[in-house]
Amino acid sequence: MATETGNYRDYQGPASRFPGSAPSTHVRDARLTLLETLIPEIFTAKRCLDIGCNAGRVSCQLAFDFRAASVTGVDIDPQLITQAESLLALRSSRVRPAAHDSQHVVDYFPISAVLKHGYRFEPQGKVSHSPEPSSIPRQWPCVSFVSEDWVVSTNPATTESYHVILALSVIKWIHLEHLDEGLVRFFRKCASSLASGGYFIVELQPWESYEKAIRPNTAPHFQANFQKLKYRPETSFTELLQEQGLDICTTSEALPRRIIVYRKR
Repeated sequence: MATETGNYRDYQGPASRFPGSAPSTHVRDARLTLLETLIPEIFTAKRCLDIGCNAGRVSCQLAFDFRAASVTGVDIDPQLITQAESLLALRSSRVRPAAHDSQHVVDYFPISAVLKHGYRFEPQGKVSHSPEPSSIPRQWPCVSFVSEDWVVSTNPATTESYHVILALSVIKWIHLEHLDEGLVRFFRKCASSLASGGYFIVELQPWESYEKAIRPNTAPHFQANFQKLKYRPETSFTELLQEQGLDICTTSEALPRRIIVYRKR
C-alpha cells in the first residue's frame, strides 16, 4: 500500500526488472542500462537529479556504476531518505580507495566484510532539509540526499543546473498531489533546472496506473484529486513539455513501462 505521499516502501518498480532478475541493490537497474544503450555515456561525468529517489538505489547506481559526476536524490519521505543514506554508506564502504597508480574499485570489499568490521563511512543518521545536503563521503562519490517536496521547494541545494533529471515512476504521484497546475509547475521547474542540451527522463505511468492508484488498498485519499485531472500522460505530457522547451530525443518500450527521453533546446 502506498503512503499518504504516494511512496511505496521497498519499491523496486515493474520497469526496473528483466524477467528472472533479482531486485537486489547490486544488480544494475534495467532502466539505467537501457538509457545508456539509447544514449551512450548519458550519465558519465554528468550532474544528475533523481526526483522521487525512494531508498536511493538508482541514485547510488548513477554514481558508482554509471560514473555520474554528482547525484542529488530527492524524496518527500524522510524514512526513505534515511534508507538511501544507509545504502550510500554501504556502497561507499565497499569501495577500494584510489591509489597513485589506480582508480577506485566499486564493490571491492564483500558485504560480509562490512557486516563484520562495520562501515568505513557511517550513515548520516539524519535527514537533510538544509541548503547543504549530506554526502558520504564528501569527495568521491559525490552523492547527496534531501527530503523535500521538490515541486514546491526553493532549497538552493536542489535547484542548481543539472545535465540529467530523472523522473522514474514518480510523475503520477506528483500529478495526483498537485493537480494539473502542479504538473505544469513541475515540468517548468525541470526545464529551468536543466542545462542547455540536458536530458529529462520520464518513466511513463499510464492512465490505468492512476486508476489503480486510487483503489481502497493503495491510495484512496487521492480519489477527489483524481476526478479533477484533465491532463493525461499518453496524450498531454509531450505537448506540455514542448511548451517548456523540451523535445523528445528518444523513446523505448523495451521494458514494461515506456521510457521517454526529452532534451532541452
